[in-house]
Amino acid sequence: MRIVKLAIISAVVLFLVTYLFSLIIPSQIRISRAMNIAVPGDSLRAWVTDLRQWKEWNELTNNPDLTNQQYTEKAFSSDQLHVTSLPSNGDTLYTAWKQQKNAQVLASGFTWQGTADQLVIQWYFDVKLRWYPWEKFGSIVFDKQLGPPMEKSLGNLKKLLEKNP
Repeated sequence: MRIVKLAIISAVVLFLVTYLFSLIIPSQIRISRAMNIAVPGDSLRAWVTDLRQWKEWNELTNNPDLTNQQYTEKAFSSDQLHVTSLPSNGDTLYTAWKQQKNAQVLASGFTWQGTADQLVIQWYFDVKLRWYPWEKFGSIVFDKQLGPPMEKSLGNLKKLLEKNP
C-alpha cells in the first residue's frame, strides 16, 4: 500500500512540476523565414497571391504525400490539407492552413517590403497552443518541421522570379 501511495504522489508531483515548467513556454509562437528577392513588387505579388502559382514553388503544398491536390486562385485543397487566402491589404497576404487530421487552423502570412527592385519577403506561421504541457513541449520542434520547407520554398520563389521577372 505504501508503494502505491508513493507512486500516486510521485506521479502527481511530476505532473505538477512538468505543468509549471510548461508555463514558461509562450502560448503563441511565430515560425518565420525571410529572403531577399531582386524583383519588382508587382511580380512578387502575382506569384504569392495567386495560389495556382504555388505549385511552381511552394514545398508545403506541392508535396507528393498530399493526394487529390486542387489549386484555385484563392484556395488550395487536398485530402490532408486546405489553404485559404484571406482578405489581404497592401503588401501582405494572409492565409489559413487547416490540416484534416487534427482540424487545427494555423494563421499564416506573407509580407514583402523594400525598394522598387529589391524586396524582402517574410513568410510566417502563427501557432496558438493550449495549456497542455505535451502540446507546449511539442511546439519546440515546430520550427524544425516547418522551417526547412519554408526556406526551400522561398528559395524556389527567388530562383523562379529572378530568372523570369
